[in-house]
Amino acid sequence: MTTEVWDADRLMGNGVSKEAPKDPLLWGLPGHLTQEESDVFFKFRAELEKRGGEFRDTVYCFGEEEGEAFALSRWLRARKFVYEDVIKMVEEATQVRKHPKAKEFYPDPVDALGCEAALFFDQYPQLYSGIAKNGAPIFISKPGILNVDGMECITTLDGIIQFHWHVMMHDFANRLRVQKAENPDKFKR
Repeated sequence: MTTEVWDADRLMGNGVSKEAPKDPLLWGLPGHLTQEESDVFFKFRAELEKRGGEFRDTVYCFGEEEGEAFALSRWLRARKFVYEDVIKMVEEATQVRKHPKAKEFYPDPVDALGCEAALFFDQYPQLYSGIAKNGAPIFISKPGILNVDGMECITTLDGIIQFHWHVMMHDFANRLRVQKAENPDKFKR
């Protein structure tokens, strides 16, 4: 279970301001919610507690480290706090992740791709390059220089999809866990 519980005042900035912040990068983030967004947050939380199981696992896909306020807000922002749209998205995501979850999200990248990950990255350069000043991981991807012919030689579309599940659920999620463990005060969800 999550240990950090936010109330409405904290979600809206400890009652300091009931208006959405001027910086659009903060819209819909915990501490910057409007009253309406906060109401939807609590409605979504109640539904999450009621359903539990796979529905909850989908929302907390990167682990409990993300924290309730940030995990729920991530899904809510994705559908602009339209409750029905959020519920539909989580239900659909739960179905999409059923098969990969049964395969433990492909813990071995070679099994997922059918080749070494280094070959994949040679055809489609992607890398993490530390942590930005705002605390977010820096991820660099170069889709403009994707070598389609090379990619077709080393893997399949299913292999690419399986590898992306591996990267999200093992690589990225583990990076979040390590970052929080090493620097809990500066951890950015």
